[in-house]
Amino acid sequence: MNATILGEDEEGIGVLLTDSGGREHEVGLNITGEIIHHLVDEIPDDPSARTREQNEAVSNARHYAKYYVTQETGYDTASWDLNPDRFEEVRQALMSLSTGEINELFGDLLAQSLSHYRDDPNVDTDTISRPFDLPADKIGPEDAVLYKQEIYLDESGETEAVSGVLITYYVAKGERTTARHGDTPDRNPDACVEVSPAPFVAPEPFRDYLVYNLRCQIRDCYVGMGLEPPEKYKVLGPGQYRFTGKYQHFDCYPTYYDKDADIPGYSHDFVPELPIAEAKLSGLVDPTSETSLYDQIKGTLFSR
Repeated sequence: MNATILGEDEEGIGVLLTDSGGREHEVGLNITGEIIHHLVDEIPDDPSARTREQNEAVSNARHYAKYYVTQETGYDTASWDLNPDRFEEVRQALMSLSTGEINELFGDLLAQSLSHYRDDPNVDTDTISRPFDLPADKIGPEDAVLYKQEIYLDESGETEAVSGVLITYYVAKGERTTARHGDTPDRNPDACVEVSPAPFVAPEPFRDYLVYNLRCQIRDCYVGMGLEPPEKYKVLGPGQYRFTGKYQHFDCYPTYYDKDADIPGYSHDFVPELPIAEAKLSGLVDPTSETSLYDQIKGTLFSR
């Protein structure tokens, strides 16, 4: 996308942008990011008259306009859940957390995820217990659930607080809801990690899993603005669940969520810190193998 600010008055800010399809969008928004108007000749004004791809083009242009105004003016117009710059700050903050800090901040999230494997003889869950019962109105298999935890940074870019565990689940076909646990600061989070049940038993690889999830979410942020992600974010794997749904069902998107997808320039690049000695690791990895590093070592992630 290419964009420029047309002007600013008491009503808001005007942005002119050209999307990847060559269409010109004129978007007006106020300083809080609310869209005032959106004009584009090649797409119907009525959302019900648009194709799915046209609705995506409108949504992408609006998100990019908000992000662009934030970059150019400093107004807080970017959607918090589609702000790649802020997500990268959170990712850096998570990377620096110690084992003790991971246990303190994300111990319940780790235990909640791992609790799905208590009956799996191949996973060493030790004496793990489930911190929060699954909601009584949940439908589907036990692992048909998504766990989330919101993250809040302080002014110096350090992790200040986290929310409790959020449980997103289906109550009917096509209908999801979220149960929240614990207290939440009275402001928008800076990012939110999303975890499907996974048998990580140690805090270090779990931390790296959260860091990689944010890297995939940053990819999604760029895709959600109609942009090709920068090189370091051209990664494969689940990011934001809402984008996974789009990648699965919208023909206009590749399947970025699939770690085995064949998308030129993209790769599955999850390399966690392992709870084993380097000498043992060298015996597990075959550098000449076509199998990904993750698939070669994932068995060691699930034992203590």
